Amino acid sequence: MTSSKDRCHLASPDFDLSIALAQAARQNFDQLTEQAKRDRAEYTAALLRRFVARLKSTFQTSAGVTAPARS
Repeated sequence: MTSSKDRCHLASPDFDLSIALAQAARQNFDQLTEQAKRDRAEYTAALLRRFVARLKSTFQTSAGVTAPARS
């Protein structure tokens, strides 16, 4: 016969599938949000590099053409 101590254990709560699905969805959402932040930062950095390159080329071109000096 088993002792009463062996019979006194806490039953684990029933596993609810909807809770598991909600947790998985939240984790996926968090991962997508982080990926979107990284992608946006990379895109912005690429745009900034292109803008700086265009500015440099514009000013290099304009620096090569000098206006006649006024006397």
